[in-house]
Amino acid sequence: MKPRVDRDVIEARLRELSRRLDRVRARRPASIRQLAGDEDLQDIVSRNLELAIQSCIDVAAHLCGAHGVVPATAGEAFDHLARLGLIPPSLASAMRRAVGFRNLLVHEYADIDWRIVMRVIRTDTQDLSAFGRAVLERLDTLP
Repeated sequence: MKPRVDRDVIEARLRELSRRLDRVRARRPASIRQLAGDEDLQDIVSRNLELAIQSCIDVAAHLCGAHGVVPATAGEAFDHLARLGLIPPSLASAMRRAVGFRNLLVHEYADIDWRIVMRVIRTDTQDLSAFGRAVLERLDTLP
């Protein structure tokens, strides 16, 4: 039996992505000083960024599985999606960087550079949104 995309799974993960990005936007600090000085804000923003990226990883892994591909790493999943023509190569590259950032949040939480987090909030969340849009645009064409 050929694996298939479970649209309910994809849609649920994309809703989660949207929810997490909305939470980051709602709590977006005005400055690096505000973020660096507020541990509660750090927790809220970093956790929601982590979960937004994880939602993208979950979608990518599901899509790879539906195409019979087993990526060795989370970042590699996005490369496979680009090779399958589901996302542009430039977006795959941005998503690999997002995976690296997520790993930093998860494993190096004691040494977070809040300037990097601020940059991610200001600009890189656009890549996460772009990934969600790219998947939604192709959802009806997936196996």
